[in-house]
Formats: sequence, structure tokens, C-alpha cells
Amino acid sequence: GWVSVLILALAVAGIFALLLIHPLRHNPENTWIRTFARWFYRALFPLLGLLAVAIGVRVYEYGLTEERYFVLLLAAWLLGMASYFLWRQGQGIIWIPVSLAALAFLSVAGPWGAFAVAERSQLAQLHELTDRYHLLQNGHFDGANSRVPNLPRPVRGRLASLFTFFAERDALARLQPQFASSLALPDSLRRQPYWEQGQWRKNRPFALSGFEYLESYELQQALNDTPEEQATSYSVRNTPKYYALGKGRYWLKDIGSLMENTDSTDYVGLALPVREGSFRLLMTLTGDSLLLQQQRAAGPWQTQLHLALRPLADSLAQHYGQHVKDISLPAPVELRAHSGHLQLRLFVSSLNQRLFDHRMQYVYTTEGLLEITP
Repeated sequence: GWVSVLILALAVAGIFALLLIHPLRHNPENTWIRTFARWFYRALFPLLGLLAVAIGVRVYEYGLTEERYFVLLLAAWLLGMASYFLWRQGQGIIWIPVSLAALAFLSVAGPWGAFAVAERSQLAQLHELTDRYHLLQNGHFDGANSRVPNLPRPVRGRLASLFTFFAERDALARLQPQFASSLALPDSLRRQPYWEQGQWRKNRPFALSGFEYLESYELQQALNDTPEEQATSYSVRNTPKYYALGKGRYWLKDIGSLMENTDSTDYVGLALPVREGSFRLLMTLTGDSLLLQQQRAAGPWQTQLHLALRPLADSLAQHYGQHVKDISLPAPVELRAHSGHLQLRLFVSSLNQRLFDHRMQYVYTTEGLLEITP
């Protein structure tokens, strides 16, 4: 965790700082360098002890990974360097790059390398879990979830972590002895994109065992046994654009966002095929006016009502000022239009007026009530 990162950063930065000022340590005015070096190495020992405890806890609980391997290696190297320079009183700095190069060379390959050691450690962790919770049947993981349905959540998280570890390293072959079905990539996927192959590898152990694949945040919650949140969402895909209230009254939802393209290039519209006849609302592309039209039989559409939004915007601008960006209105603004047996009431809750490409445009949020009387 962060303990290891902070201690390693401090130790490595301090050692390389001492390397840079090493040629100046014998100058009479630089006696502080020798004092600093002596106490710096002494101060490392309690920090390295804390580092050993921190990484030891992680290794004991979850085994070795490449990152923990390198942390342990650096901790051992720092302990050796601190002891060596205290003994030699700052002499022999050549051993810093030489020892680092040797460790880097030895840790990347061979059975003692980081990758081989991490795989063996994680495989041992998997064997320990299978033995403790009796997950295998005839030596195989297949269908384990149905056999052990009440497996503790942290154990499920640990299994998910182990499966993901081998899948991400393209090392599922190491798990094959524990599965009756094949973990090898099928021929049908060998010419597919690499990401698709990786997704198959990641999901394959879970599909065979029946355990649930966990995303990284879910994995941390499971490992820490964080209380699990279960939520169900219900939603209607195609909500009505208007609601019949009875007696010729219709409630129109968010009129501006429901408009669709029509046969006219200058308007967008909302069809209203109600019991009293065929109606539609039309809005200009600039949003400055709204029309209610009716079609009788197969005849043309005829405009019955007209509502202008521009006068409302101009009135608000005159009242509050032209260059004010954000105004909170005390209540929705109501606009009305009436003609014969038709009445349309709009309740405007927001209105945005903007100048774009030398044209004024209006975007608004509004609901409406259409009343059709006999």
C-alpha cells in the first residue's frame, strides 16, 4: 500500500541524493554531509522495519505478486546498503549501481524471477482455498459455485482476484489441471482482436466455475467485506408524450425535448392523435414560437393557435437586464392561447436565449395543458 510507496520513495531519493553530493563530503565547509549520511542510514532501519511489517501482512494474506516481490527485493537491498555504508562509513558507492544491476538482472528471468515466483505463490494461494473450502470435485473447479453456494464473500473476492491474475498474464495454462473443460483459446477467436481474446480469457474461469466476475471496485469491496449494496431500478422505455386527463384535457410533458422532425424543414413537431381529432404542435427551429395545428379528414394542416416565446424573452431581458447570465424566476411563467373550442396553456420553467451565427435562438423547458371543448 501507500506505506511501502512512501518509505521506498524516501529511501531511494535519499540514497541518490547522497550519491550526488558524495564528491563534496571531504570539503571542510561540508561536514554536514557526513553527519547527514550517517544519521540518514540509521534512520532507515525503523522505516525498513515498518516496511517489512506492511509488506509482510499483504504477502501473508494474499501471497506474492510481482509488485510485492519487487518491494521485498528493494527493502532487502536498502537494508543491505544501509548496513554496508554504516560499516564502511560512506565508502564504496560503486556497489550501489553494481548491486542494483545484479538484482535487476536476476529478478526478471528464471525460476527465481518475479513473474515465476508470483505465479507459484498465487497458485499456492488457490490450492489453499480449494482445500479449505472443498471447492474441487474430482480435482476440478467446474461447477464449484453450485456445490458451495454459501461461500463467504471475501473468499469469492479472493477467487476472483486469483482467476483475474492468471487471465491477465495469459497464464491460464497454470490453472488447467484444476479444470475439466479447456481453458485454451478456441480456434474461432485466434483471428479476433486482441482485446476480444483477452475478454474471453478473463471470463473463461468464471464461466466454468460459476463464480461471478468482479470489477476492480467490486473486488476491493469483496476483499474488505464491505457491506454489499443491492439495488433494483425500474423504468419505462417508451414513456407517453402526453397524458389524457379526461373531458378533452391533455397534459403535455416537456414539450421542447419531445419535438421531432416533420415534413417541414422549418419546424419540429409533436403529434397529438387524440380522440377529438388529429392535432400537432409545431415549433420553429429557432424556438421563438409554437403552433397548434389540426388536420380534418385528408385535408391540409390548419393553424388553430399561435404562441410566441420571443416577447416573453424580451420582457424578461428588459426587466432583469440584457447581460445577466443566470436568473432565478420566482415561479413558472404561464402563457395562454385561446381560439374557439381550443385552449393551450404553457408553463415555462426555464428559458435560454442565445445568439448563434447572427440568429437568436430560444431553448426552453415547458409543460402544457391542452383543452378541447365540444
